[in-house]
Amino acid sequence: MKFKPKHLIKSIGMLLLLALLSVAITMLLMRLSPLALFCSIFLIFFISLAGTYVHVLRMIAVVDRSILNLEKRIKLNYDHDIIKPKKKPFRKFQNFDILFSHYDEAINKTLIEQEEIEIKLKELERINIFKNHTLDTLLKVNHLFLNLNDSNDYYDMILKSAIEVIENASKGSLLLFNTNTKTYEYQTCVGYDLETLQKVTMTLEETFLYKNSAGNNENPMIINNIREFDLDSLDDERMNNIEEAGGLEIEAVLSAPIVIDGQIFAIINIDSEIPHAFDEIDLQLIHFFASQIAIALKNKYLVDETVNMSRYDKLTGAYNRNYFEKLLTAHREHALESLEPYAIVLCDLNYLKLINDSFGHSAGDAILMEFSHMITSSIRESDVLSRIGGDEFVILLRNISLIHAEEKMSQVFEKLKDHRIEYQGNDLPVSFSYGISASPDDSMIYDILVKIADIRMYKFKEKFKSENPKLLSLINTM
Repeated sequence: MKFKPKHLIKSIGMLLLLALLSVAITMLLMRLSPLALFCSIFLIFFISLAGTYVHVLRMIAVVDRSILNLEKRIKLNYDHDIIKPKKKPFRKFQNFDILFSHYDEAINKTLIEQEEIEIKLKELERINIFKNHTLDTLLKVNHLFLNLNDSNDYYDMILKSAIEVIENASKGSLLLFNTNTKTYEYQTCVGYDLETLQKVTMTLEETFLYKNSAGNNENPMIINNIREFDLDSLDDERMNNIEEAGGLEIEAVLSAPIVIDGQIFAIINIDSEIPHAFDEIDLQLIHFFASQIAIALKNKYLVDETVNMSRYDKLTGAYNRNYFEKLLTAHREHALESLEPYAIVLCDLNYLKLINDSFGHSAGDAILMEFSHMITSSIRESDVLSRIGGDEFVILLRNISLIHAEEKMSQVFEKLKDHRIEYQGNDLPVSFSYGISASPDDSMIYDILVKIADIRMYKFKEKFKSENPKLLSLINTM
C-alpha cells in the first residue's frame, strides 16, 4: 500500500469531525451533573485520541513501506544496469554516486585530451616555424651561391641558421669531407676556436654518427655523453685540441649528416650546455634541415660543374676559347672607353708533337697541365689564361704597357725555361715560345694585335730552337 496525500487530508477531516461532535455532545450534556459531564468529555476525548493515534500509525507504516519499495527498486535497477547495460541510457544515473563518478571521469578525460591537443599544437607550431626558417635559409644560401665564390660564407650561414632554430642550441660546428685525405675537417664553427679545431681531423669511423648509428650513418643522432665519447674515440693530442677549443664544455650534441649521392659530404653538429637538451622533435627537424641543405648543395655543384664545362678547358683548367672571347669582348669595350692599356700574349709549347709521338698523348697531356699550372701561378689574378686549341694558349694581361708586358713575360720565361716533369722515368722539358702585342702601343684592333703577337711568337720559336739544339737531341735520345 502506497502513502498518498489524501490520507493526510482524510485524517485532518476526521479530527475536525470528532471535534464538532465533541462540542455538540458537550452542549447536550451541560444539563447533567458536573461528574457526569466530566466523564462524558473524558470519554469523547479518549476515543478521539485513540482513533487519531491508530490512523497516524497506519500513515507511518505506509511511508515505511514506500521507502523500502523505493530502495528495492533502486537496487534492482542498478543490478540490472550492470548485467544488461544501456537498455535505458539514463537509468544508472538514478544513483547520484554513480552520476558524480562518471562526471569526474569525463572531466578528467577531457582535460587529458585537451592537454594532449595543446602539446601537439605546440609541436606543429614549432615544426612550421622551423620549416619557414629553413626556407629562408635556403633562399639566403642560394643567393650566396649565385653571388659569392667563398664557400665559407654559405657554410657559416647554414650552421648559424641551424643553431638559431633548434631549441636549447648554443654552439655548433660543421665538418667537410676531404676527398684527398678521406677525413672530415672542421670548416666553420660557432662558440669555439676554429683555428684550434682545424688541427683535428676524423675518419668516418671516429665520428658521432658512425659510433652511434648501428650501421645507418644517414640519420641524425643525439649524443649525451660527449666527454666519454671523445675519450673512447680520439687520441690525447686531438682530445687536448678539442678541449682547448672549448669542445668538452658541452653536455649534448645533435649530429646530422649532409648526404649527397650516398656520400656523407658534411656533418653538422649542434651543441648545448644543457644536459639532455634535445628530443625526438629535434631529430626530425635537423633531419629535414640537413636534407634540404643537401639538395641545395647538390644543385650548386651541378651548376658549378655546368659552368666549369662552359668556361674551362677540362684538361688544363684554363679558360676555353669560347669563354675567353666573351671576356675579351667585354674587356675591349672597357679598354676603348677608358683607354686602359693591355697586352695579348700568344704561347706555343715546344716539341709537344715530338713528345706525343715518342711517349704517347698522356705524356703530352701531363706537359699541357704543368704548363697551365706554371703560367697561372706566375700571372696576376686579374690576368686571364686560355687554351685556344692543341698546344696553343693566349694570355690577357690587363692594365699593362708593351714594355712592362715584355719584362713580365721575360721573367716568367727565365723562371720556367729549364722546368722538367718526371714521366715514366724520363725528365721531359716543359718548354714554350711566346709573342706579345699591346694596345694601344701596337694597335687598338684585336685582330691586328693577334697577328702581330703570332708573328713575334714564331720569330721567338725559331730563335729559341736555333739557340737550344741540345734540347731537341735530348728528347730524341730518350
